[in-house]
Amino acid sequence: MHRPLLAAVLVVAAVGCRKREVVADMDYDDPKAAIATMESEERESWEMPDRIVRALPIPDKGAVIADIGAGSGYFSRRLAQQVPTGTVYAVDIDDEFRAHIESQRESWGTPNIQPHLAFYDDPALPEKAVDLVFVANTYAYLRDRVRYFKKVHDALKPGGYLAIVDFRPDAQPPEKFAPDPKYRLSRDAIVGELQQAGFALEREEDFLPHQYFLIFAMNR
Repeated sequence: MHRPLLAAVLVVAAVGCRKREVVADMDYDDPKAAIATMESEERESWEMPDRIVRALPIPDKGAVIADIGAGSGYFSRRLAQQVPTGTVYAVDIDDEFRAHIESQRESWGTPNIQPHLAFYDDPALPEKAVDLVFVANTYAYLRDRVRYFKKVHDALKPGGYLAIVDFRPDAQPPEKFAPDPKYRLSRDAIVGELQQAGFALEREEDFLPHQYFLIFAMNR
């Protein structure tokens, strides 16, 4: 979210970054401005959030979902509407985003959102408690990603899923939303890293103009 502002929605993994990784930096100064950008009307036209949510493997209305990099709650509230008797963990490292979601969740009609502060090296999710982990516009900012997503794997229930939405290196999305192309990962790089973390690509959606939409199952 300022190069791009959506960097503010991140849960960033380990401080000790692997040398082989090329990682974008978070760069934002004003969380309120970041929230305004996340909630801008133009985003819906290319992000297609409702269509994304409809395509997710949500097992039932009582499911538990973790939205890693929740930011303003843009996806969290849409996810929460799909699981009215379940829970959405709105995971972020920024306390101002946590406070924003906490103050808005009742007005959104989604009291089942639980703002969830995490750490730089750990999503801090309960083990074997989550049906679906959703990560949008965040992957390029995570450090030591294989280790991080092994912890995500541990948080999933048997048969759980991981969904990744992220920007393609050759895409030209609105500048304030995406990192520089040099930081974006190829589809094959994402699949390869997540295979190391214990996931297998199960399905890929191709309706987004600027982003991959990859759905992974647990392979062990």
